[in-house]
Amino acid sequence: LRGTAYIYVRLKYDQDAFPSGIPQISAVVQGKKVYDPRTETTAYSNNAALIIRDYLADSEYGLGATSSELNETAFEDAANLCDESVSLAAGGTESRYTANGVIDSGASPRDNIQQMLTSCLGTLYYSGGQWALKAAGYTAPVASFTNDDLRGVIDLQTRQSRRDNFNGVKGVF
Repeated sequence: LRGTAYIYVRLKYDQDAFPSGIPQISAVVQGKKVYDPRTETTAYSNNAALIIRDYLADSEYGLGATSSELNETAFEDAANLCDESVSLAAGGTESRYTANGVIDSGASPRDNIQQMLTSCLGTLYYSGGQWALKAAGYTAPVASFTNDDLRGVIDLQTRQSRRDNFNGVKGVF
């Protein structure tokens, strides 16, 4: 089981030691070490963008994408967004997006990627022969529209007709 997380527990039945039955067993586990292209290091991280990037590059459990098939700029931007500190209502800060879960190696890569994307509200796309990730974050607009950009006069109806204000209900016996 090299390279695979596992736990082996052996319990010997003892009425005095386990009066309420088999105990609940839990463990604190850190995930796989992932490569961070920003620092060129490999270490444990719960950064959602780095985990998605690692899954794409993993040839055993993921898609096996080569480094030339990964848009490093897009993944670095997404990783920076995931690492941004956000203030908590109770005080303190935490990273904007983290991925803390388990990947099912029996599930399809598409399903696993969809699950991982929910951790950063991200969009993964393949463009120009490269995978790129866009994590959810505010992007300042690059253009503005004025009335001069409109094709015609704006017609706005602020009130519904009386007939359209009512819903109908029909009973079935």
